[in-house]
Amino acid sequence: MEKPGLRLWQALVAILLLICLGLAAALVVIALKLETACVMDGGNKATVNEVPQVFDSLSSAELNGVSEYMINEAGLNLVPTDKATTNSDYIYLIDLHLPTKADAKRHLDLNAAVPTRQARVVVYAGSTKEVKEYVVSPIPNPTTHRRLTVGGTNASTLWASRPVDGAELNELNKALYNITEKLYILLKESYGYWYHNCTDRCLFFPFIPRALERGQRNIFGYGTRSNLDGYYIYATSFAMVFSYTPGNSEKLELFKLYYKNQNFDTVDDLLQKYKNNLIEKENFPLPPTDTIYASPDRRSTSRETPKWSRSIPKQCEQDGSRYDVSGQHVEYMDWSFNFRMRAVSGLQLLDVKHHGERLAYEISMQDIAVYYSGTEPYNIFANYLDVSFALGNAHTPLERGVDCPENAMYFDNTFYSSSTGKPQVLPNAICLFEHNNGIPLRRHFDPSAIHNGRAFYFGMPDTVIIVRAIATLWNYDYIFDYVFHQNGVIQLKVASTGYVATFPFPPNAGAELYANLVNRDFNEGANIHHHIFNFKIDFDIAGYENCFQTWDISTENKSHPLVPGKRWIQKTLLRNTKNTEKQALVKYNFDEPKYYVVYNSKQNNSVGYNRGYRVYADGFSKKMIPEGSEIEQVISWARHQVAVTKYRESELTTASLYSQGNPYDPTVNFENFYSDDENILDEDLVVWATVGLQHMPTKEDIPVTSTPGKQLSVVLSPLNYFDEDPSMTSYDGIVKRDGD
Repeated sequence: MEKPGLRLWQALVAILLLICLGLAAALVVIALKLETACVMDGGNKATVNEVPQVFDSLSSAELNGVSEYMINEAGLNLVPTDKATTNSDYIYLIDLHLPTKADAKRHLDLNAAVPTRQARVVVYAGSTKEVKEYVVSPIPNPTTHRRLTVGGTNASTLWASRPVDGAELNELNKALYNITEKLYILLKESYGYWYHNCTDRCLFFPFIPRALERGQRNIFGYGTRSNLDGYYIYATSFAMVFSYTPGNSEKLELFKLYYKNQNFDTVDDLLQKYKNNLIEKENFPLPPTDTIYASPDRRSTSRETPKWSRSIPKQCEQDGSRYDVSGQHVEYMDWSFNFRMRAVSGLQLLDVKHHGERLAYEISMQDIAVYYSGTEPYNIFANYLDVSFALGNAHTPLERGVDCPENAMYFDNTFYSSSTGKPQVLPNAICLFEHNNGIPLRRHFDPSAIHNGRAFYFGMPDTVIIVRAIATLWNYDYIFDYVFHQNGVIQLKVASTGYVATFPFPPNAGAELYANLVNRDFNEGANIHHHIFNFKIDFDIAGYENCFQTWDISTENKSHPLVPGKRWIQKTLLRNTKNTEKQALVKYNFDEPKYYVVYNSKQNNSVGYNRGYRVYADGFSKKMIPEGSEIEQVISWARHQVAVTKYRESELTTASLYSQGNPYDPTVNFENFYSDDENILDEDLVVWATVGLQHMPTKEDIPVTSTPGKQLSVVLSPLNYFDEDPSMTSYDGIVKRDGD
């Protein structure tokens, strides 16, 4: 017979077990709810406006409508792009052509009708060896077109400067096939890879336009071993330069061949010398097949613990998102703005407002220059103007949970493909998300509370809204962020990642002068290079008539007021108004600290100061190429870290499709923006800000260079624009007093 006490204990154990099971079930439910909140509340796909708004990107239907209209226009004699040769006339690019600022303002501010939607169309006229640009309207059912002037440059010069497209690539690949077929033995013996009739050991050749002299068209290509993770860093020492005979009957010709840093005029010359052992031969070992060097696969380590494999923290929106999206228009707290992906230069923000008042008409990326050093031929051709490769069309799909939080909203990148002649849609290429920056926006703890027992603390997390897009240009990836803080600050951020470019260096060739060797088996060097980024900020501060000042910080040396015979040194501030464009050119000098201020001279805050915004950056960088040199004129925007010009419809951008192919006669020369030295007092002003970084790659950049230390930003910060910190209206702030 069981004892009563034993039964009691059994009952208690059973009850405790049921309680534990109940608690476990409750925890599982809570965890599932949190997981659902993280994944389900967010991660949305944005919808497109049925009726396009003034700044909305062209849809697939609109792109098709423009293409069909142009091809059907008898006087243009265009052929479908996918059927074109370099002797045909065909479409290379279609993009939205924005209305003038005046027309857009009438619509935005005075409720005038939406301006007629128009498209910019770039045509390669192979029959006459010209590039022609047109404005086509109205969209979506065009009926008219007109020629567009491109920077005062004639159409034949544009032809020599044009980006490489599918039709020209077909021509280059045919020439490449004939060359490499003759050199099959050399390529196989030297690199273990070849081009013609290759299977899993194929050489891949990127082609880069870069004229050697004015009026010429030269194309540089070099071989990398493909079908490998990170084939960008498996470059060979085999390269070539093509040229074209001038005139309408131009012909693609081999200009120079390179093999192991030796150059040859013809294929036969190289082949004969190779067969007769008259030149030094190359002997690259085959690339490794395990997870080393270029592979992104995880490496194992003896140091790891079970905690290392746990899931990363996730960002949740427990109460739902706090922003609203209509097509490409965003509203968040006091902020509102529109965005679009511009085919040439990428993400563009328009009509940026705070509390319904416009701060800027446009904030956008403009141009990227990457200038390398090295040995012939790579040093001659490895200077890149990235927008010439259609930067906007290079914005690729974003990975949820890595490139952007899982709960972000995603937008597609729709553009005209120069290869197929059809619209191409890259899904999830832009994301929008709210983010806790992990640092207080503001906070204070009263230290006297420690002594008098009266606690006092206030603080607010820095929660922001971010628009992000990532462009992949061959080996490099650029992460572009536009960050809106609740205190009225806007950040324009860019970070570099991806693979570094490598070039082969023969042993004892002095590689250390230009590069660090990252693989001695292949003598691969990663060369020093300079990334330079140019941004545009078209301010409209409290209206369209603005001024520019520098607030010059200096020192004064005075007699000490309390100690006779001693000196007292302190800072002083002098406000220096700039009257003309040339006065507003800034070359940053650490010895002369300044604030760069755009303000409205006719609008004051409550204490009588002009309402304004400050422009500053954490990445001002000096361009080291001498001013006026041949390869410098095309990046004249990089001469100054800050420049301020009067708004003109003819000076909308520093970017040009044609800069890469022809750096000597740039279609857009930024020097012309300020050479007329116009008045900038109480005018519609544009700020051009330039940041950059010098990158000397090391072994830690293998396999892929990482973003820490390679992030740059331009910051737009309110300066007497408000009467107090505008984030004081936010529900995110907390205040704790004694007893709370």
